[in-house]
Amino acid sequence: MKNLLKILPLICLSMACSNDIGESPNGQKTIGFSAKMENTRAVAGKSDVEANGFSVWGGFSGNEYLFNGRKVTYAGGQWGYPDPEVWTFNTYNFHGIYPDKDAEAYTTCATTNNNLKLEIKGFDANSEIDLLHATEQDLDGSTAPFVNLSFKHTLTNVSVQLTKHAENATDDIKVKQVYLLGLSTQGDYVWTKEGDNITATWNLTEGQTPTNMGQVFSESLETGTYKDFLTDMLLMPQPVHPENHPVVLLIVYDYAISGGETIENNILYTLLPENPVWDVNTKITYKAIIHAQKDIIFATPTVEEWGSAQVGGTIIIK
Repeated sequence: MKNLLKILPLICLSMACSNDIGESPNGQKTIGFSAKMENTRAVAGKSDVEANGFSVWGGFSGNEYLFNGRKVTYAGGQWGYPDPEVWTFNTYNFHGIYPDKDAEAYTTCATTNNNLKLEIKGFDANSEIDLLHATEQDLDGSTAPFVNLSFKHTLTNVSVQLTKHAENATDDIKVKQVYLLGLSTQGDYVWTKEGDNITATWNLTEGQTPTNMGQVFSESLETGTYKDFLTDMLLMPQPVHPENHPVVLLIVYDYAISGGETIENNILYTLLPENPVWDVNTKITYKAIIHAQKDIIFATPTVEEWGSAQVGGTIIIK
């Protein structure tokens, strides 16, 4: 099993704007970029993006590959790139990708149809890399606009929150393992724009061997207080179905009843198709109350944009 050990806290990322907009020797204005990410749980933090840079893909009709994976880097409080391009009287479309095109997390990245379609092929979620995408569309080059790239996650963030039942207030319940079993971790990201319709989806690689991802713990639970497990785990958006694509939540814990022996218990909870969809740029939280020797009470799983408040009712899993 793979242990996911790189877990980072809540980060509000707002990267400084570039001051790279200026004039070329012939008076034309140069193309500059800004980059930001707000209101999200981010595994890729501000310092990571500033230290490593990102790649830009974009241009205008007939010259859509003007930026064909051009690397943009941060130095001296500015975002810049070698040999700055200048604006012309055309309509531009841009994409930003983090990490940049040389990262080992994926094999290729390319745009087509005047940058109205973006494909990232060969991504592997086992890389534990937070794949980010930003886009600015239909920019009028005659007004020399600033290219404001607002990055969003392309992956799904899954976390598990656990507490113990009030009837076990004096009992020691210690979580030992939390895993997700049967995951798909490889696929291609496809972003398209047709008219006003934008879609961003993942196509899973066929024939891949299911992967188990999770973490080993030694955490005692408290009554009335949820503890986070698998926080910020980066997973491939994928269907969840008991027969066609089963994904199982495994919780292993010890419980010691007051005055009694310690017993190990395993909880296997198959995720159901009516659960929230694992989609691009979503955060899913599974909450459970462990009631030793009785039922395990799961809150209704929630799906939201990363950073939103958690809500949900309860269901009982026998």
